[in-house]
Amino acid sequence: MNDGYLIVDNLEIEPHIKFLRINPTDLQLTLKNILDSLTNLSWLSSFDKDYIRSSYEERAKPTVEHISTKIIQEDANEVTSSSGEYIVSELARLSIVNQFNYLDVPLAELFKKKVINNHGFDFYSKNSNFNILFGEAKYVASQNAYGNALGQLAQFYNDKQHITDIVDIQNFFCETSKENCYKGEIGFIAAFSSKTTSTDLLIKNIKSNADYIALQNFKEIILVAVNI
Repeated sequence: MNDGYLIVDNLEIEPHIKFLRINPTDLQLTLKNILDSLTNLSWLSSFDKDYIRSSYEERAKPTVEHISTKIIQEDANEVTSSSGEYIVSELARLSIVNQFNYLDVPLAELFKKKVINNHGFDFYSKNSNFNILFGEAKYVASQNAYGNALGQLAQFYNDKQHITDIVDIQNFFCETSKENCYKGEIGFIAAFSSKTTSTDLLIKNIKSNADYIALQNFKEIILVAVNI
């Protein structure tokens, strides 16, 4: 299946720190697949209570409408300042789910109460050790955006956003992972747009970043560079 993107690097920086680099191979197809993924509400069927499905559906519909009419349209063929962060978020989320078989949780804006520009993490997953992974995506047109993503993750952690978000994400995660979260046994995903910098130099620069150093002792860190 042609997903419109290719994972060109899959590296282990440390046993608990992974690095992925993604290259869109067909931008128009990538954008179409991202739009399809974001507007596909089949995840609602995983909830066995009608009232939960209905609540999430009513939250998701305005965001889906906004994305499909204002951000990424069917015939889109270029990255814009508006679509860039969605592209980084969704390619990172999909690649982690597919590459590591981690928990598939829809993009946060689809189920959080705020329709757009939510003030919490952009996406979530769960690893095999029952650690919730909190993801943040950043797009900057002119430079590598890892500093922005790592800085936001560190800020959110310091603000205890991982605790306040439990109310919003509780229906997607098991009790063990939520208890681990409460105890601070969590991980982070820093997804960011990247430019022509080589992977070796990119990793070297990331490893000297103060926010990366502050986060590196958590249960897992996944860095996802998206070449847009």
